[in-house]
Amino acid sequence: MGPFRRLLFGLLTACLTTLPLLGQPLRHQPVVDLSTSDDQISLRGKLAYFRDSSARKSVQDVITATFQPVTTPVPNFGIITGVKVAKPAWLRFRVQNKSAEEQRWLAEIDFWCFDELQLFLVDDQNRIFSTSPVIGWKTPAARRPFNHRHYWFPINLAGHQNVTAYLRVVKQRGTQIVPLELIRASAYEPLLQESYLFWGGVLFTLAFVAVMSFIFFLITLDRIYSKYIFCLLGLVGFFIINDGFLNQFAFDEQFWLPRQNVYFLFPLILFYSQLLFVRTFLPLYRTPSYRWHKIGTVVLWCGVFCLLALIIERFTPYSPLLELFLIRLFSIFYWFPVPVIVAYIVISIVRNYHVKEAWLYLIAVLPFYTLNLGQVLANFGLLPTYEPVAKFMYYAPAALFEVLVLTVGLAYRYKMNRDQTERLIKERTIQQKRTYEAEVQTLAMKNSLLIEKTRIARDLHDNVGAHLAFVVTNLTHISDQAEKQPSMDRQLWSDQLRTIVSYTREAIKLLRETIWAIHQESFTVEEFSERLNQYINRYVQETDGLHVDVVVTGTQAQRLTSTQVLNLFRIVQEALNNVIKHANATQAKVRLQVLAGGRISLRIHDNGRGFTWANGAVSDHHYGLRNMQTRAEELGGSFRVFAEEGTTVEVTVDAVS
Repeated sequence: MGPFRRLLFGLLTACLTTLPLLGQPLRHQPVVDLSTSDDQISLRGKLAYFRDSSARKSVQDVITATFQPVTTPVPNFGIITGVKVAKPAWLRFRVQNKSAEEQRWLAEIDFWCFDELQLFLVDDQNRIFSTSPVIGWKTPAARRPFNHRHYWFPINLAGHQNVTAYLRVVKQRGTQIVPLELIRASAYEPLLQESYLFWGGVLFTLAFVAVMSFIFFLITLDRIYSKYIFCLLGLVGFFIINDGFLNQFAFDEQFWLPRQNVYFLFPLILFYSQLLFVRTFLPLYRTPSYRWHKIGTVVLWCGVFCLLALIIERFTPYSPLLELFLIRLFSIFYWFPVPVIVAYIVISIVRNYHVKEAWLYLIAVLPFYTLNLGQVLANFGLLPTYEPVAKFMYYAPAALFEVLVLTVGLAYRYKMNRDQTERLIKERTIQQKRTYEAEVQTLAMKNSLLIEKTRIARDLHDNVGAHLAFVVTNLTHISDQAEKQPSMDRQLWSDQLRTIVSYTREAIKLLRETIWAIHQESFTVEEFSERLNQYINRYVQETDGLHVDVVVTGTQAQRLTSTQVLNLFRIVQEALNNVIKHANATQAKVRLQVLAGGRISLRIHDNGRGFTWANGAVSDHHYGLRNMQTRAEELGGSFRVFAEEGTTVEVTVDAVS
């Protein structure tokens, strides 16, 4: 055989092999036998289709056209993006009545959003004996052959009659799925009641959970419940839209937006509300993966863009080119939330952020999103269009399963949060109780110290003070008696006794000052300065020609402890005694200043002859200065003595902690 003959033979063989795939003659198409026992018949494997690329063919033209077998369980002609590219699709199926009695059947298209549907019945001689009116989503339900949200066409066959049905389908935007099956006419009412009972239960359950979630939101003010309500309302709208309830019961409202935009609105809300919920249920904004939170924000803005694109068309019609661009962009943005939600789940599990919550959410949404993803893949021809992805009654149990799992999960979350709150309240109560007990113990200790200080002060006053006063009285009496004796020894004796009286009076003075200092817990700077003035006016002022001024600056309400008051008072006493004994000064100034932060600065300056020490250190043999330095250090302060036109003693003490 020559090369040309071999080539010709190969071409003929390929044509003969491909011919059955390119077309299916009517006589080879399987026939649907209308059973007398079954009420519902599937057309799976018994349908053929023809695409009218000219968009002008009539049923007479289509009868002689070459049809292709429908290879998927449910006919699916993919995604259509606009009026300009919309082409009619024809479905063909053959039915026969083997019984001698007339049979009445209905062809149901279990979808709502077709622009044009028309059914033709043709007999064996290719004569059209039945033509239905053209109906679509713009046809009110009351004007259809059956007042229903779906499309029903009667098929009545006489005994032993065979017919071929041609269904013309036109859709201008969206999914071109045609779920077609045959229902016995007598089963229509029972199926209708079952359908309304089924969907009524589904929608009531979703609405009930939404109401309960709203109550939880009012009780807890937890924003996750508000977003969960948004998800539930999205599901309600999804089913009302996709199963045609809006088309039947709110016919005029579906035209609130141009064309079928209102039908894209609720599915859009559904997916983006899920993303809103996930961002709160599986938060990442305080984790190292916070960038995904920002990505989610960007995706949400894409949803806002889609929403605006649907609404703006109501006021400004789009050009065909802009419409095509927006539809394709919408198709991409429509599914943006899904990969972001998947990323939230994976990241939460892999990085151990919210493992339990992530698995719970994944289990909850997996059935519903599997059906949605299956429909998308089927629309693009990547998967066969199985019945569950083509009929929304299968989506309802998946949605209820999602709601059940998430509701249980939120209830468990509420319980955990409540238990944690109660635990925190209990721990806080215990801590407050411990703090209260500690404060009570501290107050009791302080009270004991105050009682002890009061007792010591009373004992000093009643015992030591009384005895010292008795000594003074008796020594004064002895001194007076001794003065009456003329001898020199008696005069010397009298001087010594008066010296004892002087020291005793000094002891009484010191004792009174000590009692005053320890008598109360704290003093204000103003009270301390008043006591200083009393002391100076009584014991120091104008002594040996010395004039003393007391100057107080700063906040006089600043508190001083009794220890601070006593030590500062003793420092002033010692400094003034040194001035009187050694400085030959005529003036001295005591300056008490309250500095920032409550620090106290005490400065005693005189105009007498000054003296200093190397490096500002106090020599050990200066016992009075050493005592002043020790008292300042006991208060945690600083002490220094220096010459500056006289002598200056400076003490700085920190505030009371």
